[in-house]
Amino acid sequence: MTKLQALKCVEVTSQTQANNGTQCFHDPITNTDYLSYENGYIRRAYTRSHVTPKGYKYKNRSIYQLNPTKLTPHFSSWDGSRYYEKERLMVMDPAERLEILARAVVNFRTYLKKQKPIAQYNY
Repeated sequence: MTKLQALKCVEVTSQTQANNGTQCFHDPITNTDYLSYENGYIRRAYTRSHVTPKGYKYKNRSIYQLNPTKLTPHFSSWDGSRYYEKERLMVMDPAERLEILARAVVNFRTYLKKQKPIAQYNY
């Protein structure tokens, strides 16, 4: 049993995703998808429903990168000042990507519990 299975996440990888080397896990507790790409990217994707004060309904799909980052310094050729750029690090090991996904599931559940009870979200 993997950590994601212990967290009650279900693998919902489509055939197209499998052909591309992508794995998709669904967290039914937060209604969130976690994706592990063969090229090293790791992402969280979820859809939230919203209702405007006038009663209009719409959905918003958000996708966040979960890859580790590092700051790399750069120097401006114009005035010589130094600035930092955030660079995503690709995780090429599939087992390490699944570890990062498991930590992300736990962290996101904790974050949502602090915001407001999960039952109040409109999925």
